[in-house]
Amino acid sequence: MRWFCMLEYHNNHNDIGALLEHLNMDIILSKNMAYKDISKNMFRLYWEIGNLILAKDDEGCGIEFINISAGYLKLKFPGNLSFTEKNLRNMAAFAREYGSQDLVDKIASKVSWSCNIIIMHKIKDSDKRLEFINKVMEKGWSTEELINNIDMEYGITGEEEEALKEDTCYEDLESIESKNIITEENNLDEDIKLKKSADLNSDNSHFIQDIDLKENNLGNESELKNYFYVLKDEYLLDFMEISDEVKEKYFQGQFMKNVIEFFLDLKRGFALVGKKYHIELSGSDYYVDLLFYNLKLKCYLIVEFKIGKFKPEYLGILTFHLSIVDDSVKEERDNPSVGIILCKDGEKLIVQYAFKDKEAAGDGEYKLNGDIPEQFEGILPTVEEIGSGIKMKLKVE
Repeated sequence: MRWFCMLEYHNNHNDIGALLEHLNMDIILSKNMAYKDISKNMFRLYWEIGNLILAKDDEGCGIEFINISAGYLKLKFPGNLSFTEKNLRNMAAFAREYGSQDLVDKIASKVSWSCNIIIMHKIKDSDKRLEFINKVMEKGWSTEELINNIDMEYGITGEEEEALKEDTCYEDLESIESKNIITEENNLDEDIKLKKSADLNSDNSHFIQDIDLKENNLGNESELKNYFYVLKDEYLLDFMEISDEVKEKYFQGQFMKNVIEFFLDLKRGFALVGKKYHIELSGSDYYVDLLFYNLKLKCYLIVEFKIGKFKPEYLGILTFHLSIVDDSVKEERDNPSVGIILCKDGEKLIVQYAFKDKEAAGDGEYKLNGDIPEQFEGILPTVEEIGSGIKMKLKVE
Protein backbone atom coordinates (compact mmCIF):
# COMPACT_ATOMS: atom_id res chain seq x y z
CA MET A 1 0.00 0.00 0.00
CA ARG A 2 1.30 3.43 -0.92
CA TRP A 3 1.48 6.08 1.79
CA PHE A 4 2.33 9.69 1.05
CA CYS A 5 5.61 10.89 2.51
CA MET A 6 4.75 14.43 3.54
CA LEU A 7 8.31 15.69 3.96
CA GLU A 8 9.47 14.23 0.63
CA TYR A 9 6.42 15.65 -1.13
CA HIS A 10 7.05 19.05 0.49
CA ASN A 11 10.67 19.07 -0.69
CA ASN A 12 9.65 18.36 -4.29
CA HIS A 13 6.53 20.52 -4.62
CA ASN A 14 5.68 24.10 -3.75
CA ASP A 15 1.89 23.77 -4.13
CA ILE A 16 0.47 24.12 -0.60
CA GLY A 17 -3.02 23.17 -1.81
CA ALA A 18 -1.82 19.85 -3.21
CA LEU A 19 0.22 19.20 -0.05
CA LEU A 20 -2.82 19.74 2.16
CA GLU A 21 -4.91 17.52 -0.09
CA HIS A 22 -2.34 14.73 0.29
CA LEU A 23 -2.27 15.33 4.04
CA ASN A 24 -6.04 14.99 4.18
CA MET A 25 -5.85 11.73 2.24
CA ASP A 26 -3.21 10.35 4.59
CA ILE A 27 -5.40 11.15 7.59
CA ILE A 28 -8.40 9.42 6.02
CA LEU A 29 -6.37 6.34 5.10
CA SER A 30 -4.81 6.14 8.57
CA LYS A 31 -8.16 6.40 10.33
CA ASN A 32 -9.79 3.82 8.09
CA MET A 33 -6.83 1.47 8.56
CA ALA A 34 -7.41 1.72 12.32
CA TYR A 35 -11.14 1.02 11.88
CA LYS A 36 -10.26 -1.94 9.69
CA ASP A 37 -8.02 -3.41 12.41
CA ILE A 38 -10.75 -3.00 15.04
CA SER A 39 -13.28 -4.70 12.78
CA LYS A 40 -10.86 -7.54 12.05
CA ASN A 41 -10.30 -8.13 15.78
CA MET A 42 -14.05 -8.15 16.38
CA PHE A 43 -14.52 -10.76 13.64
CA ARG A 44 -11.76 -12.90 15.13
CA LEU A 45 -13.46 -12.76 18.52
CA TYR A 46 -16.84 -13.66 17.03
CA TRP A 47 -15.28 -16.55 15.13
CA GLU A 48 -13.56 -17.88 18.28
CA ILE A 49 -16.76 -17.57 20.32
CA GLY A 50 -18.63 -19.31 17.52
CA ASN A 51 -16.19 -22.22 17.54
CA LEU A 52 -16.53 -22.48 21.32
CA ILE A 53 -20.31 -22.68 20.94
CA LEU A 54 -19.93 -25.37 18.27
CA ALA A 55 -17.67 -27.36 20.59
CA LYS A 56 -20.30 -27.12 23.32
CA ASP A 57 -22.94 -28.13 20.77
CA ASP A 58 -20.95 -31.27 19.98
CA GLU A 59 -21.06 -32.04 23.71
CA GLY A 60 -24.85 -31.68 23.64
CA CYS A 61 -25.06 -28.44 25.61
CA GLY A 62 -24.76 -25.76 22.92
CA ILE A 63 -28.17 -24.17 23.50
CA GLU A 64 -27.70 -24.15 27.27
CA PHE A 65 -24.24 -22.59 26.87
CA ILE A 66 -25.67 -19.83 24.64
CA ASN A 67 -28.40 -19.03 27.17
CA ILE A 68 -26.00 -18.94 30.12
CA SER A 69 -23.37 -16.93 28.21
CA ALA A 70 -25.91 -14.39 26.98
CA GLY A 71 -27.20 -13.84 30.52
CA TYR A 72 -23.69 -13.43 31.92
CA LEU A 73 -22.46 -11.13 29.14
CA LYS A 74 -25.62 -9.01 29.39
CA LEU A 75 -24.58 -8.19 32.96
CA LYS A 76 -20.99 -7.45 31.95
CA PHE A 77 -21.87 -5.50 28.79
CA PRO A 78 -25.42 -4.19 29.34
CA GLY A 79 -27.29 -3.12 26.22
CA ASN A 80 -24.56 -4.43 23.91
CA LEU A 81 -25.95 -5.87 20.69
CA SER A 82 -22.94 -8.15 20.19
CA PHE A 83 -23.65 -10.63 22.97
CA THR A 84 -27.37 -11.33 22.69
CA GLU A 85 -28.57 -14.91 22.29
CA LYS A 86 -29.43 -14.13 18.70
CA ASN A 87 -25.96 -12.88 17.85
CA LEU A 88 -24.27 -15.74 19.69
CA ARG A 89 -26.20 -18.07 17.38
CA ASN A 90 -24.99 -15.95 14.47
CA MET A 91 -21.41 -16.46 15.68
CA ALA A 92 -21.90 -20.22 15.71
CA ALA A 93 -23.27 -20.15 12.15
CA PHE A 94 -20.38 -17.91 11.13
CA ALA A 95 -17.81 -20.34 12.57
CA ARG A 96 -19.45 -23.16 10.60
CA GLU A 97 -19.21 -21.20 7.36
CA TYR A 98 -15.62 -20.02 7.73
CA GLY A 99 -13.13 -22.83 8.22
CA SER A 100 -10.10 -20.77 9.26
CA GLN A 101 -9.14 -17.47 10.81
CA ASP A 102 -7.26 -16.62 7.62
CA LEU A 103 -10.55 -16.66 5.70
CA VAL A 104 -12.16 -14.53 8.37
CA ASP A 105 -9.38 -11.94 8.14
CA LYS A 106 -9.12 -11.79 4.36
CA ILE A 107 -12.76 -12.06 3.33
CA ALA A 108 -15.42 -11.83 6.03
CA SER A 109 -14.03 -8.82 7.88
CA LYS A 110 -13.96 -6.76 4.69
CA VAL A 111 -17.72 -6.27 4.93
CA SER A 112 -19.75 -5.42 8.02
CA TRP A 113 -20.99 -8.04 10.47
CA SER A 114 -24.56 -7.08 9.61
CA CYS A 115 -23.87 -7.78 5.92
CA ASN A 116 -22.33 -11.14 6.82
CA ILE A 117 -25.43 -12.10 8.82
CA ILE A 118 -27.72 -11.12 5.96
CA ILE A 119 -25.73 -13.10 3.40
CA MET A 120 -25.47 -16.17 5.65
CA HIS A 121 -29.18 -16.31 6.43
CA LYS A 122 -30.70 -15.25 3.12
CA ILE A 123 -28.51 -17.06 0.58
CA LYS A 124 -27.91 -20.81 0.69
CA ASP A 125 -25.93 -21.23 -2.54
CA SER A 126 -22.22 -20.85 -1.80
CA ASP A 127 -21.32 -19.29 -5.16
CA LYS A 128 -24.08 -16.72 -4.81
CA ARG A 129 -22.95 -15.91 -1.28
CA LEU A 130 -19.46 -15.14 -2.48
CA GLU A 131 -20.88 -13.12 -5.37
CA PHE A 132 -22.79 -10.88 -2.98
CA ILE A 133 -19.82 -10.54 -0.62
CA ASN A 134 -17.75 -9.31 -3.55
CA LYS A 135 -20.50 -6.90 -4.60
CA VAL A 136 -20.67 -5.43 -1.10
CA MET A 137 -16.90 -4.94 -1.11
CA GLU A 138 -16.87 -3.55 -4.65
CA LYS A 139 -19.88 -1.23 -4.42
CA GLY A 140 -19.91 -0.39 -0.73
CA TRP A 141 -23.55 -1.45 -0.30
CA SER A 142 -25.33 -0.61 2.92
CA THR A 143 -27.37 -3.37 4.58
CA GLU A 144 -30.50 -1.86 3.02
CA GLU A 145 -28.98 -1.93 -0.47
CA LEU A 146 -27.71 -5.47 0.07
CA ILE A 147 -31.10 -6.81 1.14
CA ASN A 148 -32.89 -4.94 -1.64
CA ASN A 149 -30.60 -6.56 -4.19
CA ILE A 150 -30.98 -10.01 -2.63
CA ASP A 151 -34.75 -9.62 -2.44
CA MET A 152 -34.90 -8.59 -6.10
CA GLU A 153 -33.26 -11.89 -6.96
CA TYR A 154 -34.78 -14.20 -4.35
CA GLY A 155 -37.77 -12.38 -2.84
CA ILE A 156 -38.65 -12.12 0.87
CA THR A 157 -40.19 -15.02 2.77
CA GLY A 158 -43.20 -15.01 5.07
CA GLU A 159 -40.94 -16.08 7.94
CA GLU A 160 -38.83 -12.95 7.52
CA GLU A 161 -41.93 -10.74 7.58
CA GLU A 162 -43.09 -12.40 10.81
CA ALA A 163 -39.64 -11.99 12.35
CA LEU A 164 -39.75 -8.28 11.66
CA LYS A 165 -43.12 -8.01 13.39
CA GLU A 166 -41.90 -9.96 16.42
CA ASP A 167 -39.05 -7.51 16.97
CA THR A 168 -41.46 -4.54 17.03
CA CYS A 169 -42.82 -3.53 20.42
CA TYR A 170 -45.43 -1.30 21.96
CA GLU A 171 -45.19 -0.78 25.70
CA ASP A 172 -47.14 1.49 28.02
CA LEU A 173 -45.42 3.49 30.75
CA GLU A 174 -46.26 1.05 33.54
CA SER A 175 -44.59 -1.85 31.77
CA ILE A 176 -41.60 0.30 30.84
CA GLU A 177 -41.03 1.15 34.47
CA SER A 178 -41.54 -2.39 35.74
CA LYS A 179 -39.36 -4.44 33.41
CA ASN A 180 -36.40 -4.34 31.05
CA ILE A 181 -38.28 -4.30 27.77
CA ILE A 182 -35.37 -3.74 25.43
CA THR A 183 -32.58 -6.16 26.11
CA GLU A 184 -34.75 -9.09 27.16
CA GLU A 185 -34.99 -11.58 24.30
CA ASN A 186 -37.93 -13.89 23.76
CA ASN A 187 -37.00 -17.53 24.34
CA LEU A 188 -37.46 -19.72 21.30
CA ASP A 189 -39.50 -22.89 21.53
CA GLU A 190 -37.29 -25.93 21.97
CA ASP A 191 -38.15 -27.40 18.58
CA ILE A 192 -37.22 -24.12 16.85
CA LYS A 193 -33.93 -24.04 18.76
CA LEU A 194 -33.17 -27.60 17.72
CA LYS A 195 -33.93 -26.72 14.10
CA LYS A 196 -31.51 -23.79 14.29
CA SER A 197 -28.89 -26.07 15.81
CA ALA A 198 -29.42 -28.55 12.98
CA ASP A 199 -29.09 -25.76 10.43
CA LEU A 200 -25.60 -25.06 11.76
CA ASN A 201 -24.61 -28.59 10.80
CA SER A 202 -25.86 -28.37 7.19
CA ASP A 203 -23.85 -29.65 4.24
CA ASN A 204 -23.30 -26.09 3.09
CA SER A 205 -20.76 -25.26 5.81
CA HIS A 206 -17.28 -23.92 5.07
CA PHE A 207 -18.67 -22.58 1.80
CA ILE A 208 -15.78 -20.23 1.34
CA GLN A 209 -12.73 -22.27 2.33
CA ASP A 210 -11.54 -23.10 -1.21
CA ILE A 211 -11.35 -19.50 -2.45
CA ASP A 212 -8.05 -18.20 -3.75
CA LEU A 213 -7.36 -15.53 -1.15
CA LYS A 214 -4.87 -13.74 -3.39
CA GLU A 215 -7.75 -12.60 -5.57
CA ASN A 216 -9.38 -10.91 -2.59
CA ASN A 217 -6.56 -8.70 -1.37
CA LEU A 218 -8.36 -5.60 -0.14
CA GLY A 219 -5.44 -3.53 1.07
CA ASN A 220 -5.59 -0.90 -1.65
CA GLU A 221 -6.25 2.77 -1.01
CA SER A 222 -9.51 2.93 -2.94
CA GLU A 223 -11.20 0.39 -0.69
CA LEU A 224 -9.76 1.95 2.46
CA LYS A 225 -11.15 5.34 1.46
CA ASN A 226 -14.61 3.81 1.42
CA TYR A 227 -14.20 1.76 4.60
CA PHE A 228 -16.39 4.19 6.54
CA TYR A 229 -19.52 2.16 5.74
CA VAL A 230 -18.17 -0.74 7.83
CA LEU A 231 -17.62 1.63 10.76
CA LYS A 232 -21.30 2.57 10.63
CA ASP A 233 -22.32 -1.00 11.42
CA GLU A 234 -24.07 -1.02 14.78
CA TYR A 235 -22.34 -4.20 15.92
CA LEU A 236 -18.94 -2.54 15.47
CA LEU A 237 -20.09 0.61 17.27
CA ASP A 238 -21.30 -1.52 20.17
CA PHE A 239 -18.04 -3.47 20.17
CA MET A 240 -16.15 -0.17 20.48
CA GLU A 241 -18.60 0.87 23.24
CA ILE A 242 -19.62 4.01 21.39
CA SER A 243 -22.12 6.00 23.45
CA ASP A 244 -25.82 6.11 22.58
CA GLU A 245 -25.46 9.82 21.77
CA VAL A 246 -22.78 9.14 19.16
CA LYS A 247 -24.68 6.16 17.75
CA GLU A 248 -27.77 8.33 17.49
CA LYS A 249 -25.79 10.79 15.37
CA TYR A 250 -24.55 7.99 13.11
CA PHE A 251 -27.93 6.38 12.52
CA GLN A 252 -30.37 9.28 12.61
CA GLY A 253 -29.72 10.27 9.00
CA GLN A 254 -30.45 6.77 7.72
CA PHE A 255 -33.34 6.47 10.17
CA MET A 256 -34.91 9.69 8.87
CA LYS A 257 -34.49 8.74 5.22
CA ASN A 258 -36.23 5.41 5.67
CA VAL A 259 -39.03 6.78 7.83
CA ILE A 260 -39.75 9.50 5.26
CA GLU A 261 -39.88 6.88 2.50
CA PHE A 262 -42.17 4.69 4.58
CA PHE A 263 -44.79 7.37 5.24
CA LEU A 264 -44.72 8.78 1.71
CA ASP A 265 -44.95 5.29 0.19
CA LEU A 266 -48.17 4.66 2.14
CA LYS A 267 -49.95 7.09 -0.23
CA ARG A 268 -52.42 8.01 2.51
CA GLY A 269 -52.09 11.77 2.30
CA PHE A 270 -48.78 12.31 4.12
CA ALA A 271 -46.63 15.26 3.05
CA LEU A 272 -43.20 16.04 4.49
CA VAL A 273 -43.04 19.51 6.03
CA GLY A 274 -39.42 19.34 7.14
CA LYS A 275 -36.49 17.53 8.74
CA LYS A 276 -35.12 18.98 11.97
CA TYR A 277 -37.97 21.44 11.63
CA HIS A 278 -37.10 24.68 13.41
CA ILE A 279 -39.61 26.35 15.72
CA GLU A 280 -38.83 29.53 17.64
CA LEU A 281 -40.83 30.05 20.82
CA SER A 282 -40.31 32.75 23.46
CA GLY A 283 -36.84 33.49 22.13
CA SER A 284 -35.72 29.83 22.23
CA ASP A 285 -35.03 27.49 19.32
CA TYR A 286 -36.53 24.01 19.12
CA TYR A 287 -36.16 21.30 16.49
CA VAL A 288 -38.62 18.54 15.59
CA ASP A 289 -36.91 15.48 14.06
CA LEU A 290 -39.55 15.00 11.35
CA LEU A 291 -42.72 16.96 10.71
CA PHE A 292 -45.41 15.64 8.36
CA TYR A 293 -48.84 16.98 7.48
CA ASN A 294 -51.68 14.62 6.60
CA LEU A 295 -54.03 16.11 4.03
CA LYS A 296 -56.84 13.65 4.80
CA LEU A 297 -56.75 14.02 8.59
CA LYS A 298 -55.87 17.72 8.46
CA CYS A 299 -53.31 17.39 11.21
CA TYR A 300 -49.56 17.45 11.75
CA LEU A 301 -47.59 14.31 12.57
CA ILE A 302 -44.37 14.55 14.59
CA VAL A 303 -41.83 11.71 14.52
CA GLU A 304 -39.06 11.67 17.15
CA PHE A 305 -36.05 9.33 16.99
CA LYS A 306 -34.15 7.79 19.87
CA ILE A 307 -31.29 5.30 20.02
CA GLY A 308 -30.90 3.18 23.14
CA LYS A 309 -33.22 2.01 25.89
CA PHE A 310 -36.70 3.54 25.85
CA LYS A 311 -37.14 6.01 28.71
CA PRO A 312 -40.46 7.32 30.06
CA GLU A 313 -39.18 10.90 29.85
CA TYR A 314 -39.25 10.62 26.06
CA LEU A 315 -43.00 11.12 26.35
CA GLY A 316 -42.35 14.50 27.97
CA ILE A 317 -40.11 15.56 25.09
CA LEU A 318 -42.65 14.44 22.50
CA THR A 319 -45.53 16.07 24.38
CA PHE A 320 -43.63 19.36 24.54
CA HIS A 321 -42.89 19.27 20.81
CA LEU A 322 -46.54 18.46 20.08
CA SER A 323 -47.61 21.43 22.19
CA ILE A 324 -45.32 23.91 20.46
CA VAL A 325 -46.41 22.63 17.03
CA ASP A 326 -50.04 23.06 18.09
CA ASP A 327 -49.31 26.55 19.43
CA SER A 328 -46.96 27.83 16.73
CA VAL A 329 -47.60 25.88 13.52
CA LYS A 330 -51.12 24.44 13.58
CA GLU A 331 -53.92 26.63 12.27
CA GLU A 332 -57.43 26.80 13.69
CA ARG A 333 -58.87 24.56 10.99
CA ASP A 334 -56.28 21.84 11.75
CA ASN A 335 -56.93 18.97 14.14
CA PRO A 336 -54.61 18.31 17.13
CA SER A 337 -51.21 16.96 16.13
CA VAL A 338 -50.22 13.31 16.48
CA GLY A 339 -46.85 12.12 17.75
CA ILE A 340 -44.74 9.01 17.21
CA ILE A 341 -41.60 7.92 19.05
CA LEU A 342 -39.32 5.47 17.26
CA CYS A 343 -36.71 4.02 19.60
CA LYS A 344 -34.13 1.59 18.24
CA ASP A 345 -32.17 -0.40 20.79
CA GLY A 346 -30.21 -3.35 19.52
CA GLU A 347 -32.53 -5.80 17.82
CA LYS A 348 -35.70 -4.08 19.01
CA LEU A 349 -37.64 -1.22 17.49
CA ILE A 350 -40.02 0.42 19.96
CA VAL A 351 -42.95 2.27 18.38
CA GLN A 352 -45.13 4.61 20.47
CA TYR A 353 -48.05 6.78 19.38
CA ALA A 354 -49.16 9.88 21.30
CA PHE A 355 -52.68 11.25 20.85
CA LYS A 356 -54.46 14.11 22.56
CA ASP A 357 -57.00 12.87 25.10
CA LYS A 358 -60.23 14.46 23.89
CA GLU A 359 -62.23 13.05 26.78
CA ALA A 360 -60.16 14.94 29.35
CA ALA A 361 -61.45 18.23 30.71
CA GLY A 362 -60.08 21.42 29.20
CA ASP A 363 -57.55 21.29 26.41
CA GLY A 364 -56.62 17.67 27.11
CA GLU A 365 -53.19 16.06 27.44
CA TYR A 366 -51.18 13.90 25.10
CA LYS A 367 -50.95 10.26 26.13
CA LEU A 368 -49.17 7.21 24.76
CA ASN A 369 -51.44 4.77 23.02
CA GLY A 370 -50.89 1.57 21.10
CA ASP A 371 -54.38 1.59 19.61
CA ILE A 372 -55.31 4.06 16.90
CA PRO A 373 -58.48 6.05 17.66
CA GLU A 374 -61.39 5.31 15.35
CA GLN A 375 -61.20 8.63 13.49
CA PHE A 376 -57.61 7.86 12.41
CA GLU A 377 -58.11 4.24 11.36
CA GLY A 378 -57.23 3.39 7.79
CA ILE A 379 -55.01 6.43 7.41
CA LEU A 380 -52.50 6.26 10.25
CA PRO A 381 -50.48 3.05 10.03
CA THR A 382 -50.72 0.67 12.98
CA VAL A 383 -47.79 0.14 15.35
CA GLU A 384 -47.19 -3.21 13.66
CA GLU A 385 -47.21 -1.66 10.18
CA ILE A 386 -44.78 1.05 11.25
CA GLY A 387 -42.48 -1.43 12.96
CA SER A 388 -42.32 -4.00 10.18
CA GLY A 389 -42.26 -1.39 7.41
CA ILE A 390 -39.43 0.65 8.87
CA LYS A 391 -37.48 -2.41 9.98
CA MET A 392 -37.70 -3.68 6.41
CA LYS A 393 -35.96 -0.48 5.37
CA LEU A 394 -33.57 -0.22 8.30
CA LYS A 395 -32.89 -3.94 8.03
CA VAL A 396 -32.56 -4.51 11.82
CA GLU A 397 -31.50 -8.12 11.76
